[in-house]
Amino acid sequence: MILLDAPGVIPKGEEDKDGLILRNAIKVHEGIEDVVGPVSDLLSKVEMTDVCKLYHIAQYKTSGDMLAQLAKKKAALRAGGEAGIEDAARTVLRDFMNGKLKYFTPAPKATIADSDSD
Repeated sequence: MILLDAPGVIPKGEEDKDGLILRNAIKVHEGIEDVVGPVSDLLSKVEMTDVCKLYHIAQYKTSGDMLAQLAKKKAALRAGGEAGIEDAARTVLRDFMNGKLKYFTPAPKATIADSDSD
């Protein structure tokens, strides 16, 4: 048996735009209006320790807190010193699509009906 791994693959189930972005069906640079939503969804699935290690940030309570820390770390500040949350969110999505941010789901278990078809 050969096991293939593809970063950014989330099992089909939700057909909302966030799910399509995380499955890499919609590219990050293709005019996505809300990039924070998919990142919030992603951060609820990945381990906080992995995120903190990758970006060298402190533990966070919310996805907004994580994105603010990342924006400050990457010096992605807007006018007035306001954190560039959208830029930080795009960074997280790009890193996820490129395999830097690890997340996987176990393969579905075979059912009796599946094994009968062999």
